[in-house]
Order: sequence, then structure tokens, then C-alpha cells
Amino acid sequence: MNSDSALRREPKRHTIGQGWIWIRTGFDIFNRGMGASVAMIVIWFLVGMLLEQLPAGGFISQLLYMVWGAGWVAVARRGHEGQPLQFADFFAGFRHRLTPLMLGGLMVLTLFMGILLICAFMLHQWGLTGLLSQDPETLTLTPEQAQGFLLCLLLGLALLVPVLMAITFAPALIFFHGVGIWQAARLSFKGCLSNMWPFLWWGLLGAVLIFFGALLMLVGLLVVLPAINYSIYAAYRDIYVDEEAADDGEPPVKAFGFEA
Repeated sequence: MNSDSALRREPKRHTIGQGWIWIRTGFDIFNRGMGASVAMIVIWFLVGMLLEQLPAGGFISQLLYMVWGAGWVAVARRGHEGQPLQFADFFAGFRHRLTPLMLGGLMVLTLFMGILLICAFMLHQWGLTGLLSQDPETLTLTPEQAQGFLLCLLLGLALLVPVLMAITFAPALIFFHGVGIWQAARLSFKGCLSNMWPFLWWGLLGAVLIFFGALLMLVGLLVVLPAINYSIYAAYRDIYVDEEAADDGEPPVKAFGFEA
């Protein structure tokens, strides 16, 4: 992890075209271990499905959110350095910084629940909660009720976007740099905000790839999803890592006002 030890003092801004470079780099990393990547995505889904069958499986899945995220960036790091991907790296989050990563997953769960509670409160205030229990086939909405549901949906999306910005790079920052949970969320948000346009382009490209991957009888997702996960690592390095300081072996610096 020494090559990931030097954080920039400020997140590096990129042009919109960098979003495509991140996607392309994700596929380059995927090509360094196609079999391992497919195996990882299959295991990821199977474990998730298995946990959903347990009484507290959903809660456990959320706790492991950043643990799996750390696994993806650990795998991507090896591929980014030109080495073959190693399946064992996918479980690196279980071996290194497990507690803060799980606490990060708890933070994500708390934020998502907060958004749901806010939306539920708004629906209650507008008298729309009773409609949720009705049969969708016989449900009829007045224009005012439809407007209320639309406003609630837009509110939820408006709250969700900054949360996603705060957790995109948090696993990498926690895993590679030992940054605190809330500090990692703040750094992640700041990095995404500084690169809003390339991330918009990255998101549109990713959505198109996922769409076509799903059309290929879902088989395409075995390629697309790992590549997109790897592209997050590529974006993390471009935005946060000071390559020159890392190559020179300099000690970590105070990044964004925090100890790295």
C-alpha cells in the first residue's frame, strides 16, 4: 500500500473527458484477470442472495457494503500496477481495517434510512401513505396526489445524490489511508464535487453499459459491473493520489486538513 500513501492536499480537477478514461481503465484492469473478475462478481451476488435469506441478512449486507468496496479497490490496485488480478484480494477488507469499514457501512445504512424516513414523513404530511397499501392495478391517483408522489421522489433523489458522492471513494480512503469514517465521507464528497462533469459523463457511460449488459441475458453484467467497480479505483487515483510523492516514498501529508 505504500504507493497509495500520498494524498493530494486538494482533490485534482479533471475535464469531462476523464470520465471515459476511468471507464476504459476499468476495462483494462478487467482484462488482467477476466476469470477472477467474473468469479468475484458471482460470489458477491451469491453472498448477497444468501444473506437476504437470513433474519438480519439485510442489515449484515449493509454493514459489509464498504468491506466489499475495499475488496474491489484492492483487486483493482494490483491490476492498475500491471499485475494479474488475484481473487484473494477481493477479501482484503475482511483482513485489513475491517472495523472502520463496517462502521462505514453502518453510516451508509443510517444515511439511507434517514432519506427513507424523510420521504415517509413527507408522504404522511400530504396524506399519501394510505395509497401505498392499495393494489397497484386498481390504484387511481388525482393530479394532486401524483404531484405529491413526484415531489417526494425528486426530494429523495436530491438527498440521495450527495450521499452517493460521500460514499463513492470512502472505502478506498479508509482502506488505503486509514482516514476516519466521517473524514472519508467528506473527502469523497469534495472529490466528487470537484469533478462533477467527468463524473456525470462517467455515470452516463456506465448506465449505457449496464443497460446493454442486461440486454445480453445479464451475461454482459459479469463484464460490465467489475469494470465499473475498477473504474472507481482509477478515478480515486486520479483525484486523490499524488503519484510523484508516492513514487518518491515520501511520508503521508495532511490531506484536506486531515491526517492521512
